[in-house]
Amino acid sequence: MNLRKICSALFCLTFAFFSWTFSCDAQEKDPLIIMGWIEIMGISPEGPYVKAKLDTGALTSSLHARDIEYFKRDGQRMVRFIVDVTCVKSGEKNEIPFEKPLKRNVRIRQHQSESMRRPVVTMDFCIGGRIHSTQFSLTDRSNFNYPVLLGRRFLKDRILVDSGHTYLMSEVCPEQ
Repeated sequence: MNLRKICSALFCLTFAFFSWTFSCDAQEKDPLIIMGWIEIMGISPEGPYVKAKLDTGALTSSLHARDIEYFKRDGQRMVRFIVDVTCVKSGEKNEIPFEKPLKRNVRIRQHQSESMRRPVVTMDFCIGGRIHSTQFSLTDRSNFNYPVLLGRRFLKDRILVDSGHTYLMSEVCPEQ
């Protein structure tokens, strides 16, 4: 009886060790990048560069947009909008028009007010010298300090946010 228990325990330990070893090998990923809670980001891979808040409390990323219009092109639901930005480098104000396929709509619940419906689009952008793509909900962020908020869906498995620092990354993107 004791021999049976010992063999069973050894089998379980051996199985657990090899399972852990193989699962660690299978989960090898790029190392996480440490960024500050505020970083410089290119609205599109070419810029202009603006301040972005990395917000672990927000699920979806958000982008300041105005004059949001829904329309269809070749049967596909689209969104037309304008992004107002003040370039970090020059202080120049820009209006950038975009037309993007509509990915989905989100309903945002706000404390003590009605919920809002926001369109969500996928956009390419540059942060930390790399080009990324994520979904952004479009909303008027003119009353906020930062025109861009990067949420957990983007940050997950990519970025660790150092809440004690800002501007840890290079703002330059590689040439395309």
